[in-house]
Amino acid sequence: MKRYLICPECAYTTANRRRKLCEYCRSELLGQCPICKKPIREERAIYCKDCGTKLRISYVPIQ
Repeated sequence: MKRYLICPECAYTTANRRRKLCEYCRSELLGQCPICKKPIREERAIYCKDCGTKLRISYVPIQ
């Protein structure tokens, strides 16, 4: 199963495990939940599937 890195600040996502910083806002990317330490396995994850911790901000498009 694929593992993802996500930016908690701007919602950027990548599967490139070598990246450490977000290419847009330069924040540190998360590869695992900061609470339960489980890897992030969904590209669009907002909450950790295991413990429910919020991983990043969620953007709602303006209608």
